Amino acid sequence: IGGAESWNCLNTVERYNPENNTWTLIAPMNVARRGAGVAVLNGKLFVCGGFDGSHAISCVEMYDPTRNEWKMMGNMTSPRSNAGIATVGNTIYAVGGFDGNEFLNTVEVYNLESNEWSPYTKIFQF
Repeated sequence: IGGAESWNCLNTVERYNPENNTWTLIAPMNVARRGAGVAVLNGKLFVCGGFDGSHAISCVEMYDPTRNEWKMMGNMTSPRSNAGIATVGNTIYAVGGFDGNEFLNTVEVYNLESNEWSPYTKIFQF
């Protein structure tokens, strides 16, 4: 998913088929990037943030495998490259990352119904 060749960020995406051990190019993303976070929610692939070759970015794209199409979704509240992205239930979390100036210790959460990201302020309890 994306990545870089030399210094050029890529928008290409490949899908692996373990049944015949092959990789196939699928539709390219709208934004070339490397260092993006990835999660699956409701059978769709979400690619979050990353680095576009000049800046950390906040844009998010969703891939629909039944249509082989990418759609731009709501931006994260902060640009983040190399963030940890996780899905819990119907929610996507973006944790940490690098905004181009500093390493982040913040968390934000994606609401699929509103297509919006917001800061996550609850304290994790262990």
